[in-house]
Amino acid sequence: TDQRSHYEAQEFFGLPVTSLTLVNPEHYHLDTALAVLSDTEVMYFPEAFTPGSRSVLENLFPDAILADAQDAAVFGLNAFSDGLNVVLPQAATGLIEQLRERGFNPIGVDTTELLKAGGAAKCCTLELRPEPQG
Repeated sequence: TDQRSHYEAQEFFGLPVTSLTLVNPEHYHLDTALAVLSDTEVMYFPEAFTPGSRSVLENLFPDAILADAQDAAVFGLNAFSDGLNVVLPQAATGLIEQLRERGFNPIGVDTTELLKAGGAAKCCTLELRPEPQG
């Protein structure tokens, strides 16, 4: 993504934008390297990011759930959360256990065929948000 788009998004939405840089070609998209679990919690694969981006994530989310290489390889971070329930690949067993320990309800789904195309659970979602009234 062009860095200028980050500034444009920040100006348009009036919210801070934190830029992160991926360096691992197997994790070519942010949705394969980081998942938002709630307003204050994330899980991510540290090896997918530059050292500077890892530092940013560590500072913003010191208690983040960290994925290991096995869970990252099955796109366990290509997940969807409503703040309690987390839909993710059933093959991401380490993440499923960590999520349970943190009080989330992990829902493992078979994403074997999606993985062949480079995707998982998050790729099957479409977020719909109501338009603000007023």
